[in-house]
Amino acid sequence: MPKESGKYVYQSIPVPGGGFVTGFVFHPEVPDILYCRTDIGGTYRYDFAKDTWVSLIDHATDPNVWETYPLSIALDRQNPSYIYAMVGLYPMHKIAFSEDYGAHWTYFDPPVIDEKGNTATMHGNAPGRSTGERLVVDPYDSNVLYMGTMEDGLWKTTDRCKTWTRLAVGAPGKAPETNIAFIEIDPKSGGNGRPAQRIIVATSGQQGSPGGNVRGQSVYISNDAGATFKPLAGEPAPVIGGSADYPGYVGQRAAFIGSYLYVSYAAYNIGWSNWNTYGCDTGKCYDGALFRFELDAAGNVVEALDVTPPNLVEPDFHDPEAPGRRLGYGISGISADPQAPGTLICSTITSVADTIYRSTDYGLTWKPIMLGLVVGNIDFNVSYQKPEHNGNNSLIHWMSDLKLNPFNRDMALFNTGAGIFMTRDLTIADQGETVTWACCDKGVEETVHLNIYSPPAGDIHLIDIIGDYGGFVFSELDKPVENTFADYKGDRWITCMNADYPDSNPNFIVTTPRGNWTGKTKGGLIVSRDQGRNWEQLKNPVGLGEAVDYWANYLQTPNVTSGWTAISADGATILWVLGLPVYASRSVYTHDFGETWGKSKIYDLEGNLLADESLEKLPFKVMSDRVQPNVFYGFSDNAEGEGFYLSVDKGESFHQLNAPEGFPALDLAGIDSEQHYEIRVESDAAGVIWLAMQQYGLWRVTCDAERRVFSGERVSRAGDFIKRIGFGKAADGSKTKTLFTSGTIGGTYGFYRSHDGGVSWLRINDDSHQYGDIRSITGDPRVFGRIYVATGTRGLVYGDIVWEE
Repeated sequence: MPKESGKYVYQSIPVPGGGFVTGFVFHPEVPDILYCRTDIGGTYRYDFAKDTWVSLIDHATDPNVWETYPLSIALDRQNPSYIYAMVGLYPMHKIAFSEDYGAHWTYFDPPVIDEKGNTATMHGNAPGRSTGERLVVDPYDSNVLYMGTMEDGLWKTTDRCKTWTRLAVGAPGKAPETNIAFIEIDPKSGGNGRPAQRIIVATSGQQGSPGGNVRGQSVYISNDAGATFKPLAGEPAPVIGGSADYPGYVGQRAAFIGSYLYVSYAAYNIGWSNWNTYGCDTGKCYDGALFRFELDAAGNVVEALDVTPPNLVEPDFHDPEAPGRRLGYGISGISADPQAPGTLICSTITSVADTIYRSTDYGLTWKPIMLGLVVGNIDFNVSYQKPEHNGNNSLIHWMSDLKLNPFNRDMALFNTGAGIFMTRDLTIADQGETVTWACCDKGVEETVHLNIYSPPAGDIHLIDIIGDYGGFVFSELDKPVENTFADYKGDRWITCMNADYPDSNPNFIVTTPRGNWTGKTKGGLIVSRDQGRNWEQLKNPVGLGEAVDYWANYLQTPNVTSGWTAISADGATILWVLGLPVYASRSVYTHDFGETWGKSKIYDLEGNLLADESLEKLPFKVMSDRVQPNVFYGFSDNAEGEGFYLSVDKGESFHQLNAPEGFPALDLAGIDSEQHYEIRVESDAAGVIWLAMQQYGLWRVTCDAERRVFSGERVSRAGDFIKRIGFGKAADGSKTKTLFTSGTIGGTYGFYRSHDGGVSWLRINDDSHQYGDIRSITGDPRVFGRIYVATGTRGLVYGDIVWEE
């Protein structure tokens, strides 16, 4: 008879790519060392032998999720196994260091910036995340590092991050710049025990502004190891005019080839901005440039040459309001081939069709090797990224970094807001042949999963609600699914907030997605009758009041959140609260699958019918009882202990009831992507609701629908932090469902399961498998002990018991 070993094995449920990969770093001296950074999902190392990416942050806990937000990566030429990373999420900021290729990490505090003891901020998902590396190690002295911060200027350490000195980089007579976009060191400027002397630093140009919010000089050069800086001569002048605010070019990335320094520039932003907005992460850019600076031995600019590739998408581009604008997009990625001097590649950013150019004559002439879907071949080997599922458009966007492998001229890769693409045949471009790029996302799991559900029957084991990509249904857990949450044409819907199904018929699923970016689908309420394989959209409610009509119309705009939904236990009634935030004034119901709609009536504690004016700011999340088909629950702002609502007429009316005695006063209805408190209604148990209330513990609430009374108790111990809650199959011989949670119990953080209703808990993960930001948890009602974990940093994972004979 098999018995539990006391261990779990955790694996990814693959949704490859999917998020914003912000940059790559190859080791310049040793082959087959490559890292990438992501905006929220941590740092990865590429395993060349297995052709997969390896996460370096699976140890990160939910309380320490700041570890998964890398802003920059730095490698040490002298010590190939060393890696540094700037990591942070307000208010925690650190410099991470590993001696073993990222297998283990230690952390240094950033420099103190003021007399109050505040330290420099670093945030991997803040504006400007898309530019080059802000942390670099001197090529010849491993004790020397330079660090550029996003708000607190430029710093240098000579003792490997123990102490720091602030360096002044800025225009003469002006205050030092505070926003640093990248740092690049010229390796030819040092050697033989002498640290490198030539340092290139890009800034946002705020402090050097001539006035009127025009950006000043962006890029500066030091020829004395950072002791002094001077403006890099010959930069492009700002384009002033038109609708662009904060005009001016900001250096995005740089590369050295012999005596040449190449700097890519982008001018941000159109219509809205601030000084911190100078990277592609806003998705807007109004112009760009690529300049080649020839430097003499002393670091003086001999020639500044504009080598910007031509606009091939709109060859006759002209902006009558700002005649100096030439492109309408930026230039960002730039990389040189050290094995073939004069050969380099660069990329556009935020173009209508982003393009990769290649030059073999030091940038004097360029040829496109990828231009949208027209030039080059792109193998979209990840199903949901294929053009046919995205309005026949390329999903490639935010292409801010582009890197050549310094030891393999055929290998290059670029980033996007939807993962990584790689080529292994780059040099065939020399013969005029077509270069092929393919998704290179195996192992990279950084999509944001908002809610997950494991139905009690059917082929599907997991329903996944995911930010940006709508949702997926998994019948097999170890391979990517084909395109799901799509209409009959194959066009996808995107970001949902939740899904629901009746336990009596889990083939029937309802969810409320956004219309996709291309407008091929529209926001609203969609239903599937075959467990998520095919979908149809219900008619929107009309004529039910100003708020409902406004949102029903607004949802036709691409990428607008459609709200929250619930379906009755018999599958006959669907409730929908339109839009975000979810407010009671927009709670509607249908008993005939959208042919007709009614508006829910909401009554207060005294039985008074509340008018729309009172409901317009009343948060309202709805859920169905899993057994009683007439019963729905509403959850709202519990600040006065009155956040519980009950409907016994299929959602046509809700009555406010007193919260259980002692229940914490909190807003229960928030359904943004954070979803602070997870609420689940228990299946096969009429009127039983579980609420994971973080520092307020785990609550088991029961509702007597006949008597219209909520009662309940906190089942977790004082001091325990319960973030998520889910149900799984009961242990053999028990009728009590297994509970799963994430949080801190008895002073130890982890994933836990309970077989006695939360009285006692067993930890089921170890310190190496914690996965950062946990958004939702559930068990599998058909597989004992299985846990599903939806994260906002490491994708979707599941854990199974390791059994012993």
